Amino acid sequence: MRRTAFILGSGLLSFVAFWNSVTWHLQRFWGASGYFWQAQWERLLTTFEGKEWILFFIGAIQVPCLFFWSFNGLLLVVDITGKPNFISRYRIQVGKNEPAGETWLCNGMEVNKE
Repeated sequence: MRRTAFILGSGLLSFVAFWNSVTWHLQRFWGASGYFWQAQWERLLTTFEGKEWILFFIGAIQVPCLFFWSFNGLLLVVDITGKPNFISRYRIQVGKNEPAGETWLCNGMEVNKE
């Protein structure tokens, strides 16, 4: 438990330090004020002024769906083809999670049509 707390705590501390460093460098590079992220948020709100539902649709629905399907699309390709090997090599049950194959996939699609 101590080891896990140490690893997670030091990882979180490193991430926050890195994030603050990146923000500081970006502020110096762009010459922004100390309220860089607040200025970006206000600019975004000004862009969608009066149409907050578009901001909700893009930020809360479209972006998570894009990340979900891009990552899981890669995993779907790995499950069907077995390639790239650098991902399929880390499967937990070796031999049980082999590529599905086209015949099994087509049969499954035919069953779902009925």
